[in-house]
Amino acid sequence: MPIGPFVDCALTLLGAVVGTLLRNYVPKNMKDQMPLILGLISMSLGIVMLIKIRQTPIVVLATVIGSAIGIGLHLEDHIKSGLFKLLRGRSKRESNFSTETIDKSEQQLKNNDRLEQLIAILVLFSVSGMGIFGALNEGMTHNSDMLVSKGMLDFVSALIFATLLGMLVAVAVVPQAVVLFGLFYSSVLIMPLMTPDMVGNFSAAGGILMVATGLRLSNIKTFPIADMIPILIIVMPLTWLLKPVFG
Repeated sequence: MPIGPFVDCALTLLGAVVGTLLRNYVPKNMKDQMPLILGLISMSLGIVMLIKIRQTPIVVLATVIGSAIGIGLHLEDHIKSGLFKLLRGRSKRESNFSTETIDKSEQQLKNNDRLEQLIAILVLFSVSGMGIFGALNEGMTHNSDMLVSKGMLDFVSALIFATLLGMLVAVAVVPQAVVLFGLFYSSVLIMPLMTPDMVGNFSAAGGILMVATGLRLSNIKTFPIADMIPILIIVMPLTWLLKPVFG
């Protein structure tokens, strides 16, 4: 039974609900400062994951190629367009998403700081290394500790962002559930094929994504993190292919 994926998704949804209910009671300075703290946590976890790198040239190559694929496919633009449609379906009097009215042009909304944060948390909840490894590990060992721990962090993150974005944060649960449950049920096929080098390089690639996510959450630099997701898909095949070259 996928206990970890269920707990993680449930806590994310609960955080979105609680944050939405409390959004009028949370002080503005806390709303403004807590995303910086969550960004710092994401960067810190990313650095820890980067330490596990096995072949640096392979991870660098995967980062360049994977990012180029994502940018070429306009993954982030497609996600923003989908979120824009959700926003347009909301009441025009809803003001918790933006400091201005919601009835703006598509281009203006796509450049909205809150939308940038929503993209970042979609990636943080769905494709963080902690979640991916936790789902694969539970599928093989039935140990849900990693995903339960992630769920606690996601609860706090969802709660804080829901004070800014409202129930729109709950949208993140959909891709989160698809990824976690999908990996849990496919772990029996995936895990036996993974070598220590693949695991280490995959962890490092996830670390790069989490550092970029943290920088974006902190409004330091807006990396195209959704466009960078293909890095996680190609890093392990590249490790298997290029291991004889880089040792």
